[in-house]
Amino acid sequence: MSTLSYTRFLWRSLDDHGIHSPFMFHFVSKAFYAKGPRLSKREHRGQNMQIPYPQAELLYRIVSYLRPAKSFVLGEDADKVIEMLRYAGEENKIKLWFFSPLAPIPGGTDFAVIAENNKEAVLASFKKIVSNSHNDTVCILPNIHANAQLEASWQAILDHEKATVTVDVYHLGIIFFRREQVQQHFMVRPSRSFFRDALIGLKSGYGLLG
Repeated sequence: MSTLSYTRFLWRSLDDHGIHSPFMFHFVSKAFYAKGPRLSKREHRGQNMQIPYPQAELLYRIVSYLRPAKSFVLGEDADKVIEMLRYAGEENKIKLWFFSPLAPIPGGTDFAVIAENNKEAVLASFKKIVSNSHNDTVCILPNIHANAQLEASWQAILDHEKATVTVDVYHLGIIFFRREQVQQHFMVRPSRSFFRDALIGLKSGYGLLG
């Protein structure tokens, strides 16, 4: 990630108090801001996880909150993601079942991760996930701002008719397929920082005054 890209994200992002969707407010406040299991940097190093700490830590929190049963990980880095998710499951007493992309998932998957690094592969995997989804499926695309290919992939997913609610938390993109929701996109800071949030709040206040 570049410093400029991350700064631009922070400047445009919200915390849970800026979200007016009850569904998204509940998800963000419970998955990110509530007290709960966290992956420490020491654990990340000790387990020799092969995905970057910011992504692993967010995935850990999301899995700990959702407690999914049926999981679907696609892509060239699938083994690295599955290893990390298995650790999260074991630490939080969650029975994660990983399904093969070669056959349909009975009833659809609960949780899916696209572990690809180029647009064509991401969108091919997303198509498979859509066909194996149900109304409460949660899909994750890591690294959405890592390069132009992944940013283009994320934009294509935002435009997909089945992606009704999407959340950019910078290190991950989160996709929901809830048919009852109007199509909405959110940019959310997944952690709190007093000074950073105060500065962003001042920006918002001046915007209102202007």
